Amino acid sequence: MKKKEHAESLKRSDLLRQKRQREQSEWLHTVDSRAERMASRTAAEAYEETQRDFRPLRDEKNPLTHIAIDNNKKYASPKIHLSWRFLSGAVALACLLVLISAWRSVEYRVTDIDIEGINRVTKEEITSVLDIDQQRIFQISPLSIEQKISEHFPELYDVQVSLSLPAKVHVKVQEREPFLNWSYQGKSLWIDPDGYLLPVRGNAEIALTIDSTEKPPFYIPEESIILQGEKRLRKTVVAKGDNDSLALFNVYQKIEPITYQAIKELNQLLPEQGLILYDASRGLGWNDARGFKVYVGTDMRDITAKMNMIEEIVKTLVKAAVQPTLISVEQINAPYYRLD
Repeated sequence: MKKKEHAESLKRSDLLRQKRQREQSEWLHTVDSRAERMASRTAAEAYEETQRDFRPLRDEKNPLTHIAIDNNKKYASPKIHLSWRFLSGAVALACLLVLISAWRSVEYRVTDIDIEGINRVTKEEITSVLDIDQQRIFQISPLSIEQKISEHFPELYDVQVSLSLPAKVHVKVQEREPFLNWSYQGKSLWIDPDGYLLPVRGNAEIALTIDSTEKPPFYIPEESIILQGEKRLRKTVVAKGDNDSLALFNVYQKIEPITYQAIKELNQLLPEQGLILYDASRGLGWNDARGFKVYVGTDMRDITAKMNMIEEIVKTLVKAAVQPTLISVEQINAPYYRLD
């Protein structure tokens, strides 16, 4: 029994070995025949066959066939998106670097000021008050310059200041021209045609002088009286007047308009009179060529009647051989004269 089983197993192993030898022989024969065939073909035929062997089968699907390629289309390169915070930080950093550079640079330091519109006021006077020489242009405030000029130079108005890089300061002003000189207590101040008070500065051609024992009557706006009080304003001028030459001009800006209008009318009536008198109680007057003073007040509405009355009084005094020192027709209904 055992011998029979052993004989069968040997038979199966022999068959399997023979089968393997036969398959190996067939494979070697196929390789040899294919090698001979390839050796006999040209290079072009070998390339075509190779490409044909790699073609996909009919049922095989190419996963890239759905992608359409447009040869005419220009494909953009990838874009880099930056956040607003990054851009803001970059701008701030750039500005900081510019400021640091400007701060250190001498090109941004003011060395000169261009001033337009001045006549009697000198450039040196203005620059000494402003004191901005060698200051950096971005440290200067145009408003501050305008305020300083208006405060220290009452004769200048419509002050305009402009700045330009690297270090240009341009000042444009208008200067008031004096119309008359008001002389009092050994001092003088000028008044322009619009009634504005001006300090005596430089040289000016003035044809009319007011000779008085006191300051001119000042115009005080109602809002100033309400906010500060007239007495307080006068005390301010008295307290600072000796030490501050501009104290008066910082408190008062104009002469009282009724008095000033009367001065202009009297000047037109007596153009040959280069000197007009002013007295707080008697008003306006002049030194008559016949050797006496005449006062007509500040109300010019009846000036013609007052002038006629003066002539009648003079005729009467001449007949009586009386030489007056003063004739007053301030009150047309109560004229008088003085002998001393």
